[in-house]
Amino acid sequence: MKTYAEAVDIISQTVQQSKTVKIPIEKSAHYILSQDIISTISVAPYRNSAMDGFAVAYADIKQIPFSLPIHAVTYAGDSDQYSYKPNTAIKIMTGAPVPEGYDTVIQVEHTTFTDNKVTFHKEIKKNQNVRLPGEDIKEGDTILKAGARINPLYIGILASIGMTEVEVYKKPNILVLSTGNELVEPGTTLQFGQLYNSNSYTVRSMLAPFCDSITVDSIVLDERENVISALSQDYDIIITSGGVSAGDKDFIPEIAEQCGWVKKLHKASIKPGKPIFFAKRDNQYLFGLPGNPLSTAVTCACFVIPAIKKIIGIKNYRIPTTPASLSKNSIIKSGRTLIWPGKIFSEDSSLVASFANKKSSAALSALLQTDGLIFQYTSNDKPTKIEITYWDEILYI
Repeated sequence: MKTYAEAVDIISQTVQQSKTVKIPIEKSAHYILSQDIISTISVAPYRNSAMDGFAVAYADIKQIPFSLPIHAVTYAGDSDQYSYKPNTAIKIMTGAPVPEGYDTVIQVEHTTFTDNKVTFHKEIKKNQNVRLPGEDIKEGDTILKAGARINPLYIGILASIGMTEVEVYKKPNILVLSTGNELVEPGTTLQFGQLYNSNSYTVRSMLAPFCDSITVDSIVLDERENVISALSQDYDIIITSGGVSAGDKDFIPEIAEQCGWVKKLHKASIKPGKPIFFAKRDNQYLFGLPGNPLSTAVTCACFVIPAIKKIIGIKNYRIPTTPASLSKNSIIKSGRTLIWPGKIFSEDSSLVASFANKKSSAALSALLQTDGLIFQYTSNDKPTKIEITYWDEILYI
């Protein structure tokens, strides 16, 4: 049986970064760039006015108050290029190009004017209220580097330099399956011996930021022909919950190999999640998660999400952990590496962790009001090291 660290290494060494694709910028939020973004233009590419007001040549202003005739009016978007006329002003709107020969804009609030003359009433500084070419972005500037996550706030910046598409790492298409004759969908009436299917909802919500699409199929009954059909589908990643342990109908690992999947991992010395199964077929990956609901959530967090992060181009895809100590009142004995949700708090400038009160791998509500996962490593059935990671460090790109 593999240790937790060995299991993580097997999966990370097996999965490969995806190919790159070009997608519209409006759909690119939360994707990872595969190449640098370098601006081919300056923003703005011309001098323009920062205010509604009047453009003048500073040298033409003799004293305050001072009046000049209005030579023309220009608006943002105007293609007319007015030539300089000495000792005149141009009425100008915010964003409009400042004509050559005029170097200063006086905001309208500091003037009085008629249709053909303007009077200035406040002291003026040369070049005031004139935006220079490239004041925002210069041609040749590197806007974003390869490997950067595209923040939603960046989409407008990409548009401002004229981009319509970006090259990113492809996100996978994922199929999520829950197995078990006892499962029914929420919204139906439970019969004796039945449980609501929660695992596919847990997995789908946890993986949503990391995939292109998620298909949640109907519940797969514990019959061989159903499992064969499910594992033969063409998705980048197939994720099952249940059917990987030691029960009479836990035959996903066996059938997976019959369907051409090559087993890379089955069972790790962890609690919960010991029966974790992982296989590869061509460019597809199969994760067989244990069926107990808390086990499903923990193994999805610790194995599936880091693997997908690597696939979609995230460099630091492994779960970051920080040393901590365990609260005196929080003890769970285990001969395996324990990975359990809990509270994380600061005490005397050190991090202290406390396991969730519920200790069953079937108790999904153990996740409620927890801050992250607590890792308790053991040797000879005795705890040797405590580390923590926050949910935010796992669940978000």
